[in-house]
Amino acid sequence: MTTHTTPVAPLGEVLTAEALPARQQPEWSDPVRLAEVRTRLSVAEPIVDHESVRELGGLLARAAAGELCVLQAGDCAEDPAECGVEDVRPKVEQLDVLGDIMRVGAGAPVLKVGRIAGQYAKPRSNAFEEREGVRLPVYRGSIVNAPDPSPAARRPDPDRVLLGHVAARRTVGVIDGLGRGAGARDRVWTSHEALLLDYEVPQVRAAPDGRPYLASTHWPWIGERTRQLDGAHVALLALVANPVACKVGPSMTEDELLRLCTALDPHRTPGRLTLIPRFGASDIDALAPLVRAVTRAGHPVLWLCDPMHGNTVVGAHGLKTRRLTDVMTEISRFVAVVAGNGGTPGGLHLEASPADVNECEGAGAVVERGEHYRTLCDPRLNATQAVAAVAHWHRDPTRVVA
Repeated sequence: MTTHTTPVAPLGEVLTAEALPARQQPEWSDPVRLAEVRTRLSVAEPIVDHESVRELGGLLARAAAGELCVLQAGDCAEDPAECGVEDVRPKVEQLDVLGDIMRVGAGAPVLKVGRIAGQYAKPRSNAFEEREGVRLPVYRGSIVNAPDPSPAARRPDPDRVLLGHVAARRTVGVIDGLGRGAGARDRVWTSHEALLLDYEVPQVRAAPDGRPYLASTHWPWIGERTRQLDGAHVALLALVANPVACKVGPSMTEDELLRLCTALDPHRTPGRLTLIPRFGASDIDALAPLVRAVTRAGHPVLWLCDPMHGNTVVGAHGLKTRRLTDVMTEISRFVAVVAGNGGTPGGLHLEASPADVNECEGAGAVVERGEHYRTLCDPRLNATQAVAAVAHWHRDPTRVVA
């Protein structure tokens, strides 16, 4: 791996909560230590290099042209402790299995991307929650605090940011060791939500051509909660040379989406921008006018289906879950809506685990509290459910399973 480590110092002075609105950021327990952490990250060895970022951009351009399909899958929230061979290998193997199934349905090669080596931070609906009568800061991912329901565990700790960087580098090292990293014909690419600015901004580096790129991951995305046009997250992704993505939900208007496309891909470069709708099975048809607007405006975006987040419900057991039938319905309708309105259905974005979990309903899974429900945040498809979901993918809408 190339170890070009030139930081882009001025960026850290611009993309801060003080300079631009930045939602979903924690209130750190030790600002002095946080500044030290940011300094260390700014000179740390990059997790990915610019050449691999450039290579992925080219592959995504082919996907946007319909030559490839994309499978992006992995944990809702990664545990940084799970960065050894015994943890990473099953995730890579699951991507292989799902990718093979998708290739048959798509009739095209599949680009495999993990929600891996950095998916440590999570946006949350509320800043606090009540557990057994105690008001606690909400769990924001293990790069910020711990899931245990105690005041000490939930205190945002800057040292966790450094641990996240170490875990991400180890995970990439394992992927390399499995023969699936740089130079591999069937490479597994990394991606995560670029949410925690105190982790992401210090890892912006200067490429050999002088342009900034984000060295924390090959493919960063921003979510529904942090896609504000005047916000720091959009500014960060607009600046870097990486291919970038953005989640799109039912609240998005045509005008907002077109302005977002212009901000993130002003030169209309194929492969630069991916849009990931997360509408839910009951609302996915509302995506149609957005696809038409983007197509008419000439933005060569790649469309990926996220059939997970819009289908989250709380069951009678009091646990968050997703129904496999809803997931498959959204996949089918996504293909029809995007293809029918001038776009190219590019692939799937799933939360899935190779572990023995029962967090989503369907395919015989019984959702209940216990050892088989252990997600750190949102429910993931298990191996059987993930296979069923991916088998539902056919880019030709006339071939979609009923």
